[in-house]
Amino acid sequence: MKNEKGMGLIQLIVFVVLIILIVAMSVYFIRMQYNEVRVETIKTDMLQVQWKLKDYIDTQTVNGDEIQYLGSKVSDNLQDPLLSEVISNNVIPESEYEKYYILKDEDLATAGLEITNYEESYFLINYESYEVIVTQGCNISDDETLYKLSDIESRTEDNGNNQVANQE
Repeated sequence: MKNEKGMGLIQLIVFVVLIILIVAMSVYFIRMQYNEVRVETIKTDMLQVQWKLKDYIDTQTVNGDEIQYLGSKVSDNLQDPLLSEVISNNVIPESEYEKYYILKDEDLATAGLEITNYEESYFLINYESYEVIVTQGCNISDDETLYKLSDIESRTEDNGNNQVANQE
């Protein structure tokens, strides 16, 4: 009789395949969690911009001051390379270029925000609807990029509702 010590070749192959499968699944789930956190961070920053600029305008209104919008109009800066993605993807209809303002870091600081624009990106705001746009976009999934706060909110609420439904 053979005295077997250790694992056979087939057992070793099965063990290695199981380890590879566990590592691959872990990487996938960590990547999903990282993406969800990144989307929530962008959404939170956009909500802060929206809230602070609304407060900034409301304070001027309450004080009876002449309203001065922070930033510069998108229509005056169409050649800015950081706006090219938003313009080429028709995120803002051409008829609304006059309504949106580009917020640079100094504008965000003037409004009392401690955040800054992301690298190679701007926050845009429409002072009529307080819609906030981030020019680099937010990758929700591999094939979907959203730019507007309202779109990101509705998408993340849909995902939250789906997760709650799946847990029940």
